[in-house]
Amino acid sequence: MRLQKLLTALIAVDNTAADDLLLEALRVGDVSEQLMLLDALMQRKTPGGLSGILAQYENLPPQCRAVITRNVKLFYHALSQAGRSRDHGTRLAAMAIIAQTRQGKLGYVLSENLREPDEKLSKAAAEALLEMARWVNRESRLMHRFGEPQTESLAMVGEATAKKEGSTVSAAPTGPDDLETAYQTVMQERPEIESAVARALDWARTKHLGDLMRAALLLCDHPQSRTLAILKTTRHGGQASMVRKLQQPPAADSVEAFLLGASHGQLRTNFASAFAQISDRAVLDSLLRRTYWIADNQLRLCLGTVTRGVWWEAEPLRYDLARRTPADAAAIADWIVASGLDVAEQDKQLVAVLDHAKDDTAARLRVAVAAARQPKGSPAGAFKAMLSDTDERLQRIAARELIRRRPPEFESALLQQMTGGAPSVRRVVGRAIGQVGFDQYWNRFDRLDRQARIAAGRAMMKLLPDAADRLGRYLTSGTNDQRVRAMAVIQDLQLAERFRDALVNACVHANSKVRSKAVSLLVSLPSEPGDNVLERALADADPRVRANAIEVIDAQKSPQFVPLLADRARMGQNRERANAIKALHGMKIDGATNQLQLMLADPRAEHRISALWALRQTGLWSLLSHVGAIAQRDDNLRVRRYAVTMLKSVMEQVAAAQRAKVA
Repeated sequence: MRLQKLLTALIAVDNTAADDLLLEALRVGDVSEQLMLLDALMQRKTPGGLSGILAQYENLPPQCRAVITRNVKLFYHALSQAGRSRDHGTRLAAMAIIAQTRQGKLGYVLSENLREPDEKLSKAAAEALLEMARWVNRESRLMHRFGEPQTESLAMVGEATAKKEGSTVSAAPTGPDDLETAYQTVMQERPEIESAVARALDWARTKHLGDLMRAALLLCDHPQSRTLAILKTTRHGGQASMVRKLQQPPAADSVEAFLLGASHGQLRTNFASAFAQISDRAVLDSLLRRTYWIADNQLRLCLGTVTRGVWWEAEPLRYDLARRTPADAAAIADWIVASGLDVAEQDKQLVAVLDHAKDDTAARLRVAVAAARQPKGSPAGAFKAMLSDTDERLQRIAARELIRRRPPEFESALLQQMTGGAPSVRRVVGRAIGQVGFDQYWNRFDRLDRQARIAAGRAMMKLLPDAADRLGRYLTSGTNDQRVRAMAVIQDLQLAERFRDALVNACVHANSKVRSKAVSLLVSLPSEPGDNVLERALADADPRVRANAIEVIDAQKSPQFVPLLADRARMGQNRERANAIKALHGMKIDGATNQLQLMLADPRAEHRISALWALRQTGLWSLLSHVGAIAQRDDNLRVRRYAVTMLKSVMEQVAAAQRAKVA
């Protein structure tokens, strides 16, 4: 209690002697007393008191150091004065605090100490700048993507730093708000740190140039970096050193600087030789993790000048894959695709990576994603290999890519999946190959002879499960010509019953050609389509529709339509009359012979020709004398030729029958 009263009194006293007393007590007191005295000195906020605290910093316990670093903003001016103190211990303490608390605005203090002839001071200043550069680089990497896994990484780094430094100033963020605060802190201090390093490189000629160069390379992780700008700054003291460093294979923590620097005009010509010399595993791993830098157009141009690389030949690739886990090896696929290598060589190497990752589905998926970024006309050996993968998802990806790229003979590779592939893969293949196969058959249908198109159509229906659906879409929603062609396909492949409802609906279509073709297919139905359908067809305005309806009645032997048939046989159109006479004769209705005789004597030539056709179909050879008379005396040449041809045919049939009887 007395000590507390004494401290309260000393805090209120406006006398430098109070600072001396408190600082002396801070030097000899125990930990609990030192914490109280430290609090008193910080409440006084006098320059002498704060500078005295910094002078004792190295001898203070970790608890007191943590208090100082947490309240570092209070020591801003004191750190500036301490960094220029005549006492070297105070200077070293000030530089250590500046580095630990990441005070970028005090970077000029470190730059000034680099000029000191005392080796201990200049080394401490260089190490402090390097430590701050490492902090900026580490935090920038961890916050490159904002997300939960990143937050966990920041937490681990912060805890390790806090344990090492014995303070809580670097405690990591644990949530989005804290992460945003940490990001703002880095972005606030980074420009000052970059400027301090750039200034130090401008005039530094000491043996600590290596530390400064490492600090500059750590800060070269984005195109707007002030240390990267040294390459474009004329007469900068560190430009030559920076160029020489970037012309060499990079260290694992300076890959970004190497890639960004390679896009610069002075370094592009040397990039190929430097890249070819990279063999360190840590550097390779670091390059693999940073392949997103390759997306820069200037780097793509630079990579195009590279004539060889670490994984660009079969033997080095096989050796490198053997020492990697499948997950790590899959990352090589990203680099292969981005390397600018010939697409054929890329494909071979992707197949090798895929084979190495045969036991890791996630790794094979990453290879598939990388291969999918290749141009459309690239070889697809990797995707052909994936068709036999054990994972159904990868099989689907491979099938889609083969369909998109359409390499040579891709249809045969995909058709094999129609018999042994997973159901989802068969659906993917069926949709694509089905479209190609169906379109080829559809477009060539009219050019094929009947037997060839029937055989091809049956094969198509067997291999392509959705061919019937495609045919049905043409039948129900196609143009008039497409509907007619669809019905021709249905007729050849004997699929009328499968499309029964669509055909019945087509019988009342607005287009007469569609109606006519639809009615003609009703003959193929095993059961009657319905009297109302035939009644409408028999009353149709188009004679072709009526004639086809009579053929349906003839095939089904429907007696209820006999009166209509008799009427059509007397006064219908020529094809109607012929079909009606044939139907009446087939149902053994009296009057068919008389109607045929009248039709043979009809003054219209087309009716006489149709009558000759009906005579041949019905076999009413008792009227053959009328045919002879027509062949001799008809005034129409076409009718006479048809009658002569019919007589020759009948004579050949009779002769053949007699020869068969004799034999």
